[in-house]
Formats: sequence, structure tokens, C-alpha cells
Amino acid sequence: MAVMSGVEVDVQGAIATVRFDRGGKANALSHEMIGALEAAAYRLSLDPDISVVVLAGTSKIFAAGVDLKDERLWTPRGPAVARHLSMNAGARMTTAWRRLPQIVIAALEGPAIGGGAILALCADFRVMAEDAYLRFPEVRLGMTLGWGGLPLLTERVGAGRAKRILCCDEAIGADEALTLGLADRKVAQGAALDEGRKWATEIAEIPPMSLRMTKSAIDAHARRNWAEGAESDQFFLAKLLAEGGGGA
Repeated sequence: MAVMSGVEVDVQGAIATVRFDRGGKANALSHEMIGALEAAAYRLSLDPDISVVVLAGTSKIFAAGVDLKDERLWTPRGPAVARHLSMNAGARMTTAWRRLPQIVIAALEGPAIGGGAILALCADFRVMAEDAYLRFPEVRLGMTLGWGGLPLLTERVGAGRAKRILCCDEAIGADEALTLGLADRKVAQGAALDEGRKWATEIAEIPPMSLRMTKSAIDAHARRNWAEGAESDQFFLAKLLAEGGGGA
């Protein structure tokens, strides 16, 4: 078991469980935790013995988005390169998770908001507890959805519904998420991680090379849209922040 900056990685056979916990602060994603999550994904990507990764927040909350008080993520001044790197930290992290060669199952308890919801969408499958929900408040806050979230959300629910979810700041509960294809299984409160591990055990019985090749082949078709969309949403987010937000 390895622990770094609130991110715990536990490997049991062909299954890795990654849990991130700030010990409070609504499990918001700080610069330090984002870096630790990216590093964890990178290390897992190099492990040929792992077939499935289960990703979870705490027992009460997945993640309440990015930590808006962490200035390292919103560097308003300083050299251009430093500002670029800080603003793209989240995008690098979600890209690392989206590109993992292993199957990724996100186990959601409670809210997954903003960047936390985008991280959940990077998984191949999502198990949601009955009290879990996804929410993307960025537009209402004067921003656009960054971190590669726009192409991921649009791919799953379609352009029209993606606009409605974002512009109306809709919270998507487990039942609706199942209907929209944003969730794959719904379980009782407190049971998401156990169900994720159970599912991972079933998937890990599949020959590992065929599992990886199947995921790679499917993702190759979608990656063209991901790459173009991810670049544009980061551009628009940076532009809005540089101009002081999207207000009048």
C-alpha cells in the first residue's frame, strides 16, 4: 500500500484501489492532491499486473470540485509558463486517468461536483450510491467546463442535454445518471466501494491483454473528439479567467 498527499493506493492481485481523502474540506481537489492523483495514475499505467482500478473518494463524498482557495491552481500573476502549468494541472490529471490502459471503475458516495464530476467521467464505469450525484456548476460561476470535461459529458449525454446540464446547473442523481448512461450501477448508501471492488473482481477474470486491447480500440475512436474538445475547453476556460470571469 502506498500513500501520497492524501491518495492511498492498495493493490490486491490484479486490482488496485485508489482512495483520495483530504480529511475534510469537502474533499476538494487541491493542487497537491491533483498532483498525487496524476502520479498515482502514471504509476498504475506502468504496472502490467493490474487489470482493473477502482477509484473512490471518502465514505461521505467523492469530491466537491477544485479547491477555489488554492492559489496554486489559479495563479493570476507571475510568468506566463507558470500560469499555464498551474491552470492545466487538473487537465493533466484527468488526462492521465482517462488514458489508463486498465479498466477504471469510479465508486461514488455523495456529491461529485465540478472537477470531481469530471474525474468520475474519466472512468470507464461508475457505481453510484443512492445519495450520490453529479453536478457541474462552472457556467453559473462564470466559467466553462475545463479539464477535458466538455467532450466527455457531450459524448455520453449528447449536445443538447450537455448544454442543459451545464447551463441550468442540474444535479444528476443516481437514478437519472443510470438513465443518461452516466452511471452503470446504483447501490445502497455506503456500498459503492464494495460494489466497485466486486465488479472489478469479475472483470479481472478476463484475459488481461484482450481487456486492454478492447479498451484501447474503443477509446481510439473517441480520442479524436476528446483531444480537440479538451484543447478548446481549456482555451475558453483560460480566456474567461484572464478576463475576470464570465459575468457582465
